Amino acid sequence: MQNGGREQRPIGVWSSIALVILVLGAFAGRVLGSAVARYSYRHHQEQQGTLSRSEQVHLDSELAELNAIQTEMLYELFALEKIKPPDKVLLDEIMRLEDLDRRSNLPEIKPVIELRMGLAYVRASMTNEENHQEEQARQNMQSAQALFKSLGWLDYSDETLKAVAKGEHDRWTHPKLKASVR
Repeated sequence: MQNGGREQRPIGVWSSIALVILVLGAFAGRVLGSAVARYSYRHHQEQQGTLSRSEQVHLDSELAELNAIQTEMLYELFALEKIKPPDKVLLDEIMRLEDLDRRSNLPEIKPVIELRMGLAYVRASMTNEENHQEEQARQNMQSAQALFKSLGWLDYSDETLKAVAKGEHDRWTHPKLKASVR
């Protein structure tokens, strides 16, 4: 029995030591993790603080306009699934992008808006062609070509712009939507 008692005591001591190490490790991890998080937060704040107030406002404006452009793109993708005819959806998108382009006073964002607008014109032209609206298709394609030319594109032929618009649309369209949009 004494041997049995002595054998249990070292196991109990080792278990206690392991428990103390576990508790100390958890406490040290919590303290160290908290310190790392505070340092990371302060470092991030300092990096943001390097911008002047006007630069920060300008950056926030750019991000807001980019977000608006992305929202337009997502609206188009989902609206094309639910709303018919697609040419109405695309013309609405073009009007909203033109409005955003007029309101934007950020030259860095204008090319992005014009690119999205140009792609919408090309897709509208393609839809007009499918509906045998040749004159409207030609006008939309000319509008798209003018935008792409102003953006500095060297090849803004009908075929190139249609391939780009189709590729861009396919890139962002979920596979389940692709079947219903086409």
